[in-house]
Parts: sequence; structure tokens; C-alpha cells
Amino acid sequence: MPESFAATAANYDRLSPWYDWLTAVERPYRALALQMLAAQSGETVLEIGCGTGQALADLAGAVGSGGLAMGLDLSGGMLTRARKRLSTAAEPASLLRGNALALPLRADSCDAVFLSFTLELLDLDQQHQLLRETRRVLRDNGRLALLALSNHVQTPVSIAYWALHEILPALIDCRPLLVAPLLAAAGFTVASEEQHTLFGLPLTAVTCYASAAS
Repeated sequence: MPESFAATAANYDRLSPWYDWLTAVERPYRALALQMLAAQSGETVLEIGCGTGQALADLAGAVGSGGLAMGLDLSGGMLTRARKRLSTAAEPASLLRGNALALPLRADSCDAVFLSFTLELLDLDQQHQLLRETRRVLRDNGRLALLALSNHVQTPVSIAYWALHEILPALIDCRPLLVAPLLAAAGFTVASEEQHTLFGLPLTAVTCYASAAS
């Protein structure tokens, strides 16, 4: 594991006992993105950066016993929390510890992928690599739902956020991004997009399809 990724994993290991509390305000937006993905019974779905398994439990319920829900995360602490949550869920899910830049899955093996507040943890080159990997594991016309801090507009809050990110990158670790160019470069076609704000920070929720020609 690269040193920077090892540091990220260690940071989220430390945060894992309090992560659900710290991210409670994100839940309505995550629920919206899950609705946009619309996982179906019998599908194979992957959540990249599954954290403590909040969304993964919903995905497992949506695909049911005839499908497969998988969650991948760098942090062993997060996966421990996810495993505990999923032990009482109606449907099981598989948990993988690994690097999203080299997904441990075969090409064309997933019907849908879910990304919630994950892509913006990476630098630009890594964002492109993660989306290329996502496209690789998706079948043609497979779906990706992405929820991320957005840089499509500048607000006083987002300007202040960027300043804090420069000062405290380990704590303020997300980088707001321009979603549409990243998706197009990786071979995705946007089907629907919604803009929201979280405490004045712009958010983008997108559903897109893996273009058959890519």
C-alpha cells in the first residue's frame, strides 16, 4: 500500500468509532444517491469506500439473496464496523479491504457501482484512475451513482473550506471536484444530475452509464 494510502487508512481507523456520528448530516444525500442508483434484485453491486456499511446494508437489501452486494474500503477499522452492522442486516454483503485504484474484481463483473464522498479524497490523477477502474469492472451500460463535494460554483463557504483544506489537509481531506469532465474522460454518459448544498458546500449527485463504446 502506498505511504499516502496507508496514512489515509490509519486516519480512518482512528475515526471509525465516531464516523457514523460525524457524518450523520450526509445521510439524506446518501439516501438520495442510492435512490438514483436504483439497485435491483439479482444485481451485482459494488460500493467503493463503503466505510461503516451504512449504504452497503441498503444495497444488500435491494439486490436480495439472488444478487451480490460488495463493499471495498482501505480502512480495517471501518470494515470492522461495517461487518458488525451487516451481521444484523436482512441480507448479507461481502467486504473487501483494498485499494480502489486497483479493484480486486474481474472486468465486466458488476451491474452497478456506488461512490459516496469518496472520489474527492484523491488527487486528480487518482480520481481518473479510480473512474477507469470503475468503468473496467462495470458491464457495458452498467450504472454508476456518484455523490461528491462539487466545485461547479464558488460560495463563501466553499472558499473558506478550500483555505482550511490547505492548512489542515489531514482533517479537511476532501477536494471539491468538477464531476462531468471526470466522468466523460472515463467513458461514462450522464443520465441524471442534481445539485444540492451541505452547510453551504455545493454537492453533486449523478447517475451515469458505462458507455458501450469506451
